[in-house]
Amino acid sequence: MRIMVVSESFAPATDPAADSARHVTDALITSGHDVLVFTTGPGSTSYQGARVLRTRALFSQAAVVRTVTEFGPDVALVLTPRAMGAAAMRALETLGVPMVVLDPTPLHPRVGRTLVSSTSGGRVLAAAGIRTEVWRPGVRTDEHHPGLRSADLHDRWAKVGTPRGPLSVVGYVGPVGLPTSNHVRRLARIAALDGVRLVVLGTGPGTATLKDAGAKLVGASTGLETARAIASLDVLVQPRKQDSTLTSARKALASGVPVVAFATGAARELVADGRTGVLVRPGTGGIAAAVARLVADEELRLRLAANARGSVSDRTWSEAVDELVGYCLPVAVAV
Repeated sequence: MRIMVVSESFAPATDPAADSARHVTDALITSGHDVLVFTTGPGSTSYQGARVLRTRALFSQAAVVRTVTEFGPDVALVLTPRAMGAAAMRALETLGVPMVVLDPTPLHPRVGRTLVSSTSGGRVLAAAGIRTEVWRPGVRTDEHHPGLRSADLHDRWAKVGTPRGPLSVVGYVGPVGLPTSNHVRRLARIAALDGVRLVVLGTGPGTATLKDAGAKLVGASTGLETARAIASLDVLVQPRKQDSTLTSARKALASGVPVVAFATGAARELVADGRTGVLVRPGTGGIAAAVARLVADEELRLRLAANARGSVSDRTWSEAVDELVGYCLPVAVAV
């Protein structure tokens, strides 16, 4: 099929949306589909042989019409649309291009087949009268696995051999919001815990706050560097109460790293409390307290780590995208 992938961001960006779009595109190309990526942000105009059209968040629909008419897609995959994605959906609807839309907001145009990456996301859209089906993202188990754990890197972060060490290494992977945002405040409390070294793989306006709290700032990274860093953690923390993708949590579990997250949104479906991580019910002591309990109990931490990879290894990106194409086929044929 000729498939147009619409994503708010794409490689070389490293945010969760770009990461998911890259994996979807990789799997589509490997399966022999002809792919056009429509996205925002700087970068190359080609990827693995596929054309990448880069635009501004606010763009001329006439330009999209020209490109889409040239490419002639059988179907468009619209991944987690926001401002740009919604504008692209309007242009595609005008052209009569069938769409499969993943994780839209209730305010988006109600066009095409709608998928959600969690049942909690489905409930939100159902309340707005939007019918959905659940499609679970995958993880590259060949890119993320326990064998990438670096003892040297872990011990350096844990300050082994220094007066303060050894510490438990707790990681956060993702964008860092404003210093006043709730997730930055939660991370700062974790960074201040006794016996903990918070390692942040991400950038944003709140990084100075986390550095002042004692966190190690690694910044944005890609590929093997990210995979090795995640595998070298003792615990990964997901400090947001709502996250539809949980890309970093999937990578951590595939790497044999337990996850601490709120028992809300998609995390409740991904992390098995007491088996692959710890889920925190809002109002029951906070996520920093849960991290403190886990790092203090090495036996529990090792048991959770032993179960982690098996919980996600049955859902690779290749399998996930094969299922996604299955959703596309009847939509494309119906036109």
